[in-house]
Amino acid sequence: MCNFSQFTGVSKRPHPSSARSYMDSFFAITEQNIVQALYSQDQTLLGPIKWSRFGNTATVAMANVAQYPDATRATPKLMAPGTPLQGQAPSTAIASTAAMPSTSRQSQDATIASKKNLIKERSPSTRLAKLLLWVFLIHLGAIYLFTRGFLLSRSVLDSKSECNNTNVDEAVFNHHGQSRGQPECWYPQHYKKAVVIVIDALRFDFVVPHHDLPDNEPEPYYLNKLPIIHNLIEKEPENTLVFQFVADPPTTTLQRLKALTTGTLPTIIDAGSNFASSALKEDNWLSQFEASRSKDRILFMGDDTWTGLFPNALTANNSHSFPSFDTHDLDTLDNGVIKALGPALEDISKWDLLIAHFLGVDHCGHTYGPNDPHMEVKLAQINDQLEKVIKSVSDDTLVVIMGDHGMNGHGDHGGDSDDEIEAGLVLYSKRKLLNRSLLDQFSLGDILQYTKPIGGSVYRTVTQIDLVPTLSLLLGLPIPFNNLGSVIPELFLSAKQPEQAIKDLLRAMRLNAAQVSTYFGSYRELHPTSDIAMAMEFEFGELFERAERFMRDIGQDRHLQSTENLVQAMRLYSDYLRTSLSSCKRIWAHFDVPLMAAGGGILLASCLCLLLHIIVFKSVGMPPNLERFLSGGTLLGIVLPRYLKPLLLKIQIIQDSSVGLADIMIFCMAGFSILGFLVNLAVHSRTFAKVENWNLLRFIRWPPLSGFLACLFIFVNCLMFASNSYIVHESTFIIGFLQTFGVIGLLFSLRVPDKAARTKAFLLTLSLMVMTRIMSASTVCREEQGDLCSPTFYASAQQSVPTQWSMVMLVSSGAITPYLIRRLFSGTKSMNGIALIWIDYGLRIGIILGTLYAVLDDEGSKTDGTRNANVGNTFEPLMAGLNHGGKYVWLKTTVVRIGFGFAAIVGPAAWWSNPLCMDIKTVDVPVEDKDTNRNNRRAKISTSPTTQRTVYILGYANAFGASYYVALTMLFLFVILTQKPLGAIVLSVGLAQISCLVELVDIWRDADFAVWQQEVIERIQAESAASGTEIAPESTKTAEDTVTASAAAVLAKHRKAPTLNLLLPTVVLSLMGNLFFFATGHQATLSSIQWSSAFIGVQTLNYFFSPMLIVVNTLGPFILCAAALPLVLLWKFPPKADKLGKIALFPELTRLCLMMMMHQSLVLAASMFFTGGMFRRHLM
Repeated sequence: MCNFSQFTGVSKRPHPSSARSYMDSFFAITEQNIVQALYSQDQTLLGPIKWSRFGNTATVAMANVAQYPDATRATPKLMAPGTPLQGQAPSTAIASTAAMPSTSRQSQDATIASKKNLIKERSPSTRLAKLLLWVFLIHLGAIYLFTRGFLLSRSVLDSKSECNNTNVDEAVFNHHGQSRGQPECWYPQHYKKAVVIVIDALRFDFVVPHHDLPDNEPEPYYLNKLPIIHNLIEKEPENTLVFQFVADPPTTTLQRLKALTTGTLPTIIDAGSNFASSALKEDNWLSQFEASRSKDRILFMGDDTWTGLFPNALTANNSHSFPSFDTHDLDTLDNGVIKALGPALEDISKWDLLIAHFLGVDHCGHTYGPNDPHMEVKLAQINDQLEKVIKSVSDDTLVVIMGDHGMNGHGDHGGDSDDEIEAGLVLYSKRKLLNRSLLDQFSLGDILQYTKPIGGSVYRTVTQIDLVPTLSLLLGLPIPFNNLGSVIPELFLSAKQPEQAIKDLLRAMRLNAAQVSTYFGSYRELHPTSDIAMAMEFEFGELFERAERFMRDIGQDRHLQSTENLVQAMRLYSDYLRTSLSSCKRIWAHFDVPLMAAGGGILLASCLCLLLHIIVFKSVGMPPNLERFLSGGTLLGIVLPRYLKPLLLKIQIIQDSSVGLADIMIFCMAGFSILGFLVNLAVHSRTFAKVENWNLLRFIRWPPLSGFLACLFIFVNCLMFASNSYIVHESTFIIGFLQTFGVIGLLFSLRVPDKAARTKAFLLTLSLMVMTRIMSASTVCREEQGDLCSPTFYASAQQSVPTQWSMVMLVSSGAITPYLIRRLFSGTKSMNGIALIWIDYGLRIGIILGTLYAVLDDEGSKTDGTRNANVGNTFEPLMAGLNHGGKYVWLKTTVVRIGFGFAAIVGPAAWWSNPLCMDIKTVDVPVEDKDTNRNNRRAKISTSPTTQRTVYILGYANAFGASYYVALTMLFLFVILTQKPLGAIVLSVGLAQISCLVELVDIWRDADFAVWQQEVIERIQAESAASGTEIAPESTKTAEDTVTASAAAVLAKHRKAPTLNLLLPTVVLSLMGNLFFFATGHQATLSSIQWSSAFIGVQTLNYFFSPMLIVVNTLGPFILCAAALPLVLLWKFPPKADKLGKIALFPELTRLCLMMMMHQSLVLAASMFFTGGMFRRHLM
């Protein structure tokens, strides 16, 4: 076996100072380089050389074998890539080894040196990197501008509510027990103490009792596991209130805590802030509590998100906070809360406000799903703590038990499905909370909302922000200034006398409405032209004035203060609060249209640049002089905004926008650089100079059929974003696109002239369609899909653990995937070198390690009662120790770390040092002399032929493709290690699908070339016959080998050899990326993010590796398909040198990369236009 690093002319990684990158050296493999690796110090060893240009081997005929029997084992002589053999011109075939005169050799060396300098100046990889960097920066600027305008944000008012300003002109009614003039803060204090217990992800059905479960089905692990609440509902109904607590999306903890303390609505941009909480500057009831009393009277324990939001109120002296992002850790935080809660309940005199935030239920959902034995254990632990709290509190204490959000069937949250937004709220006091008879007496049913029957009963439903004004007034605090919630009526109907009870409720409702009205008035002063200001004037502003007029009327005449009028006044305030909140939900968030339009315009302009580069420029990377134009445009973009901003601010639409100087600079820099590109295209392009009277329509030809179909795919894909159904059911439409390509592939296969190749093309296309259907069987569902989708990715709709059959198939993939790749490489005789080592050993070991990790993680996560019976008692301690925090958890993390090491270190290092998948084989071939053979035939005497040693270079025809495929499998291994078991299986099928696609493209390419070749030969023969010129049969065997002068002249008249239009396979690969994304258990929703992947290979949350693992898990399918794109061109592409001695692949690779970028950019632009223009309000 030979060291094939010699083929590139470098035996080790090039020095950093080298002008040519390693990639340039890799793609500089030529026929001559391969021969040079066979040369010995004595160049007389090699005789005439004959290359087999088509096929999987190259042959070198060696003379003088008898004289030099060990010639093939001589030490090769290394030469630089592209350097011709001594005594030979670079453009001619190797036919002689005779020495040239020294003068000629010096002249040739000078020519070669100049060509080397030219290659050095125009390093293809450097120019390509510059072009891609420019496109990346343009797209980054466009996305930044669009998201600045699209991601919903709202103006925050820094004003604070104060006790001495109730925002009400006069108090019409006094609270019972209060004498006039007695100091109070807005509303008399009902409770001196409060215990707020937040159970993260406490879904509503976890709370309420279920008595209607079928007897023939096992009870879910999350139902009827909080008996303490059930007992309170049955035995103390007037001391206990249970509500369905509806959250506003996004349902992430940080945003819910903000809403639960300020009473404000969240925005889309808040969802990205869930991992970095900063101090809350808005007015909130916790800060009001700190201001009215001492922070020493506050005691906190639990999620450290609270201490990040309220650093002034919750300090190290009064809080016990714990990290919250380790979702695999179900017990550490909860145990810490329990440890601090015990002493606090024993001495309740030390605090007035106790906040405890449990996280175990949420983490259990993320890790195992709700319907898992671990959930039963966690809920039982929570139930024990609730019992202790209920027994320990005093009569003047209000207990608030609530969930900040729910969870979906897989235990995740962040979206807006019913299971995610419906949490539970329980309010309890040892004093009566309400007089239930008054609800019916006052006929308040029309302003109260109720749930559908749940567990055989109907419950009240309130929004989460309604807790803010309710809790504030009950604790004697002012309502936070930015609050939009409404007081919960039941909690203000505790008076025994009906008249006093309705007065109490009316007073609370009026204070609430006045606070909201004051907030809107301040908002209108700050943003007089905003949608909220317009809505306040024309929609709900009059409702508050009407309620106030009615209130003043009945306040001035005691005869009008009947119960009916008081209820009517209360209804008017309630109507105002509900209408204003509804209007805010509809138009609250401000979409900045100018910024959105600027981002979309820049993106579309960049797509135009990509299209023109693909069509017009034939050079690699940056066109001539483009860097100067881009630099000039960028400089203008930096200077001009300072002068343009005053002019732009005079435009009304800009005045209403939040456009800043930085936004204008980014827009100008991107716009002028694009303008520079277009000017350079029109002025300096050599392509234009070659075309007389040039015009674009004349230059752009109608695309071939495959290119037309690809354009049709792109157009339909972009147009589909105009349909809301496509956005919701995108995974289904992607399958339809790929199956349509399969039908087209079957029709294209009919054009293949060779029968064997045509049959192979049919089989490959059918395989593509079958594998698409197989992958479509792996699904997770969006909440909007409803009954039209059945999830299959997890074991059940209520669990986030893998299915048993997926574990079995994952074990099998460790043997099947390397075997299929070996079969693929054997077809091109490329199973040599790095491929032999990596595929048979490295890749196989990596997949086995990933499988072992998945098995250990799955078994270790199970409880003792649910663990696989095959484990047996012997391994039971080991399996139990593999759970998070167990003493054997290091075992599974070490296993997967070794797998990552193979994929990210061992494999790339081996490929970097020796990338080629080629080998040398020598064979003695019998050769008969023509004269001797003629005499023998005449004499009819058979003689033994002479032998000649021939060197076969295996894998020559796929030198690029095989090597790149090996590198791709290293990325494949890294990605599957971050996936769930079924996701890894899907990507294994996806790799096979990619292999089928590149094989199919190669067959189509060969078929097109064969058809063209036959056409040219027939035309040459016809024109030669017409001119009376005779062409030897050998000269027309292939159009490429035509050597006669007359044939060459005829050939020059005909079109060049066809190149397969690669836009269609590029589009298909992009669609495959979408298919792989959906099939690996993802959807375009926050709740489908597989957060558990952050802990693969790490025992605790690592802020460097964990985010990277989540990104690879989520975007890995797209990355894999994008990385596979060069295979479309490189697969079975034999090394052929151009005049400069380097492979002419970079121009085509550049076009290929830009094709995919253009497709993705057009899809992104379409989603920007339709989602930003048509569906942006649907997000609310």
